[in-house]
Amino acid sequence: MNKILRILIPAAAAAVLSGCAQQVTESTGAQAKEYLDLFMSTEYPTIQPDQWGMYILSDTPGTGADRDKDASFAYLRCTIRSFGGEILSSTEEDIEKQLDQDSYKSYNYYGPRYFNTAEGKGYAGLQYLLEGMKVGGKRTAIMPAWLATTSRFGTMKEYLDACTSSTHLIYEITFEGQCQDISVQEITELREYVTAHYGASQESTTYKTDQAGGTFYFVSDTTSFKEEDKRADDATLDLIYTGRRLDGQAFDTNSQEVALKEGLYVKERTYEASSVKFSKEYSSISMGGTSSLIEGFKAGLYKMHWAGQKATVLFVSDLGYAATGSGSVIPPYCPLIFELELKKDE
Repeated sequence: MNKILRILIPAAAAAVLSGCAQQVTESTGAQAKEYLDLFMSTEYPTIQPDQWGMYILSDTPGTGADRDKDASFAYLRCTIRSFGGEILSSTEEDIEKQLDQDSYKSYNYYGPRYFNTAEGKGYAGLQYLLEGMKVGGKRTAIMPAWLATTSRFGTMKEYLDACTSSTHLIYEITFEGQCQDISVQEITELREYVTAHYGASQESTTYKTDQAGGTFYFVSDTTSFKEEDKRADDATLDLIYTGRRLDGQAFDTNSQEVALKEGLYVKERTYEASSVKFSKEYSSISMGGTSSLIEGFKAGLYKMHWAGQKATVLFVSDLGYAATGSGSVIPPYCPLIFELELKKDE
């Protein structure tokens, strides 16, 4: 399905600009700038570019805290469009619903997420777009091709000289928050969740000597189990699991009952307990024949010692999917929860 909801740039002019770009066999920053400036002078003659060549199409001031230039992480709602108006990505559920009903899933993550704006991590254009904003503010701007880079330069000429693309993008952002250290932010979020659901007395634990405090929690009632009944180090046991985000939404499970309840059910999938092969080292634990499991999940299994034991493990994204997230269900820098149950022998 063609993902076009509305066109910000007049279609005819965008087509002309796009056509010019397609005639360039090897686009340079200077050529990309010439096309963009010509277009803007014709269609939006009153809008002037900033010092980096970015054009702000609309700006609604916020009423919250000023954008902190030292805060590398911005918490944003963001929709990115091509120059012709085609939606390339969006954090907004209503937009995703309109784009393609077949691909829309209620369990996907929608809403603001953290963007790393630091040099080497995020686009220079996004960093510049946020300058001067306050929390709650909204902006729409054309992201020039030369600013779609994680490098930083001191002059416009350096950006243009380094540019090899003619693809300009349209960014619509809402600035909802910021933080300087995403690790501290995640630990805070995780601690608040644990306190709310398990009480302030629940402490983080560890499964390796160099683990940072506050990053991993293991919650399990083992009072009914006996020491002599512990599994062998190399035991093989069946596992039922469900993975959730901190908002409570499940994103994966091998339980058909949970899948149906959470709207995750896929008729082509077989829902059954997974075989877990244990080991003396948590890193060597495997499930379904593979040890390529996220670290927090394996660490939770490592701390389970009895058939019939149930546990909940909670951990920061460094032990999960980190800065990349996972598809549409887990955003970047997302702490995770796993509900685990080792099945008894039938």
